[in-house]
Amino acid sequence: MWVILVLALCGLAAAVPSEDRKLSDKATTLADRSTTLAFNLYHAMAKDKNMENILLSPVVVASSLGLVSLGGKATTASQAKAVLSADKLNDDYVHSGLSELLNEVSNSTARNVTWKIGNRLYGPASINFADDFVKNSKKHYNYEHSKINFRDKRSALKSINEWAAQTTDGKLPEVTKDVEKTDGALIVNAMFFKRKFYPQFLIQK
Repeated sequence: MWVILVLALCGLAAAVPSEDRKLSDKATTLADRSTTLAFNLYHAMAKDKNMENILLSPVVVASSLGLVSLGGKATTASQAKAVLSADKLNDDYVHSGLSELLNEVSNSTARNVTWKIGNRLYGPASINFADDFVKNSKKHYNYEHSKINFRDKRSALKSINEWAAQTTDGKLPEVTKDVEKTDGALIVNAMFFKRKFYPQFLIQK
C-alpha cells in the first residue's frame, strides 16, 4: 500500500523576510538549526508505518525547546539546547534569535498570510511561576501562563481546548483528547496557518 508522508515546513516558509527586511545573524542561525531539527524529527516519525501524514512547524518546535531551556536548570536547559543543536551558543543568542524568528513569522502584514499562533504553559495549581521566567518567556516567546488541576481531567481538557479554539478563532476546537495526571508542566501550542502557496514535500514509500 502506498503511504504519502507530507512534511510542510510552513513555519520556515513564512519566516522568509520581506524584501526590505533582513534577518539578523542570530535569527538566521536559529532558522537553520530549526530546519535541521524538523528534518530529523520527520525522519524519526516517518519510521512509524502507521503514520500517514506528518506536519511540522520548525519555528514552533524550536521555540518550545527555547522555552524549556529558559525555564530549565543545568542539565534540563543544556539538553533542550542540545536537541536544537544550539548547545554551543550562549543563552541570550538563542533566545534573541528565536524571538526575532517568531516575530518575523507572525508579521502577517509583510506577506499575504493568515497566521494565528498561541503558546501557553500550564502548571499544576500547587506551584508558582518565577517572576523572571514569566517576564522573559512573554518577551521572547509570547507565552501565556496558567495554573490547572491536571487531576481533574475533564476540566483540564475543557480549559485547554477552549483556549485553543479561542486562539485560532474556532479553527482548532480540539487540540488534545487526553491529559495525563502530572505534577509537571504542559506546553501547548495552537496554530492556524494559511497562505496562497507554501512548499510541500511529498514522499511516497
